[in-house]
Amino acid sequence: IGEDMAVMRTSLIPSLVRAACFNLNRKNNEGRLFELAKIYNSEEETLTELPKETLMLTFVQFGEDEDFFSLKGTVEGILDEFCFGKETEFVKCDLPFIHPTRSAFVLVEGEKIGCLGEMNPILMEKLDVTKPVYVCEINYESLSRHFTDKITVKPVSKYPIVERDLAITVSEDVLWGDVVKAVKESAGEFLSSVRLFDIYRSAALGDKKSLAFNMVFVSDERTLTVEEIDSAINSVLKNLNEKLGAELR
Repeated sequence: IGEDMAVMRTSLIPSLVRAACFNLNRKNNEGRLFELAKIYNSEEETLTELPKETLMLTFVQFGEDEDFFSLKGTVEGILDEFCFGKETEFVKCDLPFIHPTRSAFVLVEGEKIGCLGEMNPILMEKLDVTKPVYVCEINYESLSRHFTDKITVKPVSKYPIVERDLAITVSEDVLWGDVVKAVKESAGEFLSSVRLFDIYRSAALGDKKSLAFNMVFVSDERTLTVEEIDSAINSVLKNLNEKLGAELR
């Protein structure tokens, strides 16, 4: 069709990033774009066989209200909708085209299905764009293997929930996913959810950062006691300290 369409794509990311840059350069300063299409890959430099075709879901987000966590929230929404009940995880990512600390691989049931993160600022500078662009690419074929084929319904408990906020200091290289894992394995059966709501860095903290998060506890059978909640919190703090060197702020 044209000179820029003379080759098959090995990734959808360049096309969507180019579309985001096109909008930003024309003062359309916010948006969310996606594409569901095939990419073509081969281990051969000179093709003797047809390349492998893979269906990919890719999207970009840009604007003042967008950051790594809004992007991660979009991915979590997709996983919650289509892979409900499956074990999901976000682990450290080392791909060069995205930010080294604002990025992650996406795992479902231990299988790596994609990546997400802020585009590397060095690369965006070469594209003459100073505003951050956030991108995610998911192998749709791998994702679809984990689709939930049953609707699961859990009634809302008639007993009151108990919320607790904690702020801890951890080393800069500790991932939020590691904190969630440590909390869930030590908080007990009544933990309903864990949500990060603040990250704080300062010269006083040095090479550490502060993570503030909310925990919700609830029982389907009775009202939880203060002693039970305090015991769960103490267990969480102990496990965080032993596993991650975390300290209560």
